[in-house]
Amino acid sequence: MSNEVTSKIFIYNKICYNRKKWGVLVKKIIYTFVFLLFICANSVFATDYKVLRNGQTVIVKQVKNNPVVVIDTWVKTGSINETEKNNGVSHFLEHLLFKGTKNHPAGEIDKFLETKGGIVNAATSKDFTHYYIEIPSKDFDVALDLHSDMLLNPTIPVKELEKERKVVIEEISKDLNSPDDKVYDNLIEMIYKQHPYKRKVIGTEKVISTISRDEIFDYYNKFYVPQNFVTIVVGDVEPDYVYKKVEEKFNVASKKSQKIVNKKEKPLTKQTINVDYQPVSSGYFMVGFRGADISQNDTYALDVLATILGDGRSSILYQNVKEKEQLAFRIDAGNGTFKEDGMFVIQADFKPENAEKLKNAIFQETNNIIKNGVSEKQLNLAKKLIRTETEYSRESVLNIASQIGYTTILADTPQYYEHYLNNIDNVTIADVKRVAKYLCENKSAISIVLPLEYKNKKPETVSEKNYNASFVKESNGIKKYELENKSTVLINKNDQNDIIAISIQAKGGTFLEKIPATASLMASTMLKGTSKYSKNELALIMEENGIKINPYPAFDTFIINVITTKSQLPKTLELLNEVVNNATFEDFEIEKAKNEKLNSIKKSEDIPMSKALNSYRELLYGKSPYTNGNSIYTQNYPKIKKSDIEDYYHRIFSAQNLVISINGNVDIDDVLNPLSKMFKQNGTTFNYSKYEIPNSTGVKIEKMKDLKTAWLFTGWQVTGVQNRKDWATLLVMDSILGSGMSSRLFVDLREKEGLAYQIGSEYSPKMLKGAFTLYIGTNPENVSRAKKLMMDEIAKLKTTFVSDKELKEAKEKLIGRYVLALETNLDKASAACWYEISGRGFDFNKNFDNVINSVTPYDIVSVANKYFKEPITSIIEAE
Repeated sequence: MSNEVTSKIFIYNKICYNRKKWGVLVKKIIYTFVFLLFICANSVFATDYKVLRNGQTVIVKQVKNNPVVVIDTWVKTGSINETEKNNGVSHFLEHLLFKGTKNHPAGEIDKFLETKGGIVNAATSKDFTHYYIEIPSKDFDVALDLHSDMLLNPTIPVKELEKERKVVIEEISKDLNSPDDKVYDNLIEMIYKQHPYKRKVIGTEKVISTISRDEIFDYYNKFYVPQNFVTIVVGDVEPDYVYKKVEEKFNVASKKSQKIVNKKEKPLTKQTINVDYQPVSSGYFMVGFRGADISQNDTYALDVLATILGDGRSSILYQNVKEKEQLAFRIDAGNGTFKEDGMFVIQADFKPENAEKLKNAIFQETNNIIKNGVSEKQLNLAKKLIRTETEYSRESVLNIASQIGYTTILADTPQYYEHYLNNIDNVTIADVKRVAKYLCENKSAISIVLPLEYKNKKPETVSEKNYNASFVKESNGIKKYELENKSTVLINKNDQNDIIAISIQAKGGTFLEKIPATASLMASTMLKGTSKYSKNELALIMEENGIKINPYPAFDTFIINVITTKSQLPKTLELLNEVVNNATFEDFEIEKAKNEKLNSIKKSEDIPMSKALNSYRELLYGKSPYTNGNSIYTQNYPKIKKSDIEDYYHRIFSAQNLVISINGNVDIDDVLNPLSKMFKQNGTTFNYSKYEIPNSTGVKIEKMKDLKTAWLFTGWQVTGVQNRKDWATLLVMDSILGSGMSSRLFVDLREKEGLAYQIGSEYSPKMLKGAFTLYIGTNPENVSRAKKLMMDEIAKLKTTFVSDKELKEAKEKLIGRYVLALETNLDKASAACWYEISGRGFDFNKNFDNVINSVTPYDIVSVANKYFKEPITSIIEAE
């Protein structure tokens, strides 16, 4: 299997269409989920699978760390089985399977599972379509019952078909505004001329607007047969029971599955280049080479080559093209594996004037490997990186299910997955040099997107003193200590695996900035060298040892998240000490970081949703530490000097303002003494109560040319985390209004009115204040109507009591998802740290259910009237 850390950022994220991106895009913004989605684990199961009498494959992996289970059925069909006449039917059908069965009307399955806290989703790709539920394991039986019913008994009502037709067409239009999609789609068109992989998974507006219900059912009946089903169940379950229940619920007769034999794509015989000019500010680059399909042994060496070339800060492309030559803001490589072919891709974002230089620099590196190969050191580091990412990914049952399903579908056997790491270990230097021949410059396809104005241009040291730690209390399995330097340390020992997560949160965040954006620059340059290590040495040591140190500037705090293993803990703490005490902040690195950030801002202006969201944020909190708008950052980045960063650096990590939360297989004595030496008291104790966030109002409407999807963000300043009752009430209101497919906004505006593909609400509480936001992406002609209907929903909350049934379901949804959100060691460490630093106590999670369940219908009406007055609004509409 390919090194999915990078390749599936290209391949999976580009060709998989996910039915609920409307929630993921706004609530997550960054695609963190994809980063670890398909890394292979080491012997996640020992060939523990069965083939049922009807031909359906069932695979079970028992993971008892948390009371969570994933049910994930993969269907062996995607756009590979489509024609020009029905291109997009796989993805369209994926949407329609959620629109009712013979036993449950449209929306009932989603709504019921969401009331249990379940996450229900699906995705379509070239080789497969898969449907999954992640839910507390106590609800496994009912989830499996609904999951099987959805797959076996769809009705596709005509009314729902027509509504969803509009939704998918809206999705197609939205993708036309994405330069990342454009550069990828153009690359695919050059690489695949005859194989079905040439077709877009999402299809075309022409097909989706005309395809009939009969044609969709004809496709369903051909390919949704038991022999094409692979059902994976991972989590807190008993395998024998699962096999029994799956066979019971999928008790349908075997059908003859359609086998389509596709002609193999002809090899590339020359270099082809496509330059597309779009209304963007940055440049977007992809070069692709034909690779190997999953059945070929070359895939393992190509995975290693991709890691050496473009995975991580020590990689060749990162060091030479990004850091040394400064020709890219971001660059990485990936070996994408399909069932019937493969594609090796290098991707970069860059300044438009550097297009030719970037292309030449990339081929200089690939040609060097073709000629000279790689070193033993590079080979061993790549293998270690693949193995380390594997171990980290295995904390999540959803990741495990996805990994098993992906490899089983492509390789036609779960055995492939089990032996992957052994095959990686067997890769030699000679193997890597041999497969480098795939990267022939004269057999490549290059896709570039440039700004419109380029159409007629040529793209040019710590004290050794010992400190004492005082034990404060133990609750919910977590022990709290106070160090002599007044830092708070929380330790939750978990010996289920060797992973250790550390979350360090420093009070003050953006409040302590003298120039806004200083914290952002500091976070980007802390790992660019210390007194002891150069940036390259630091990056290499971290990657060789599987250590992750990630500084992050939040509003209320400055955060450093660390992931390591028990054996690497001493080295990790030594490196952490260097980063927090001895970062050098070289002027050269600061200037590079400024340029990268300014260009990243320019890139975000190319994306309508990002542009609208940024304007909304700038309006929301006015001139305050909670404002993180692009205009402020664009103005301030050039002003910030090394001395400004160093001043913030020396103040933010003052010991008395720190909470350090550790979760994993850790011994207390191994961390308390190093941490007590690491941080000192500098300056005064930070007190949030000395600050106020001013009220704000405003409306901003911006126009863009050739806009396919308009965006509306509207909302209000509300309470932060300190008013616990209002905080809980707003969470419940968010659950009712715009969280999930059973929510009011989704049902009323998307399902009934067909106004949106992406719609929802979000409550984002901070220390002093928070925001309650409604958002929608819709056809430009529907903006006014969408806004009115959204405000109508707010009016209902202010005037009409929520029914007991709806309130109960909203609470159960919140509580269930809270369980899912605390799966990994880092999830748990971060949550306990934030609860402690925000004054609610590190063990607040034991009270979460009670606080949520205390909310009444009267509370909702009261809080809605308290906060929901004149909204703050940002709109991006068509010129």
